[in-house]
Amino acid sequence: MDRRELAAFLRSRRERIIPADVGLPAGPRRRTPGLRREEAAQLAFISTEYYTRLEQARGPRPSQEVLAGLARALRLSDAERDHLHRLAGAPPARYPDDPEVAELVRELHEGSEEFARLWDSHDVAGAPAMTKTFQHPLVGPVTVNCDVLDITDRDQRVVIYTAVPGSPSEQALRLLAVVGTQRMDVPT
Repeated sequence: MDRRELAAFLRSRRERIIPADVGLPAGPRRRTPGLRREEAAQLAFISTEYYTRLEQARGPRPSQEVLAGLARALRLSDAERDHLHRLAGAPPARYPDDPEVAELVRELHEGSEEFARLWDSHDVAGAPAMTKTFQHPLVGPVTVNCDVLDITDRDQRVVIYTAVPGSPSEQALRLLAVVGTQRMDVPT
């Protein structure tokens, strides 16, 4: 668990929520943007002390129930919720103990204001849906979805191509499965 990254992510998500969006009064004395820690804790059904320790990178590993409460309270998207779970249970980098990776992030952070701004914002987006269209000489265009499965312990990836069920591309792939398997020189 990367406590520092988890703390920064929680803080960034809490600060972007407008109190009125969750039914709370704005109040005249807000020193920071977004929700107060106690408000976020209340919405997540956890103690203010526990939430504060998480945001100060001093808390224990949160349970699945606490993570679900935090995701709900902070109105996280699916991608952000998945990121929260990774931060709480697994290191955020693929090779977190690799000093070269840490050094690269540090250099990029120091050398690029844009990188530093993006890295520090902790914005998370889901992976875009990948599609490819192939032009086949017999069946024409075939559009497929691409799913990539990472095999991290081997530094390998498996790419799976599938067509949308019932689509012309699926029909074309089914046709390609039999094209060339018939013998055309045999009389009927």
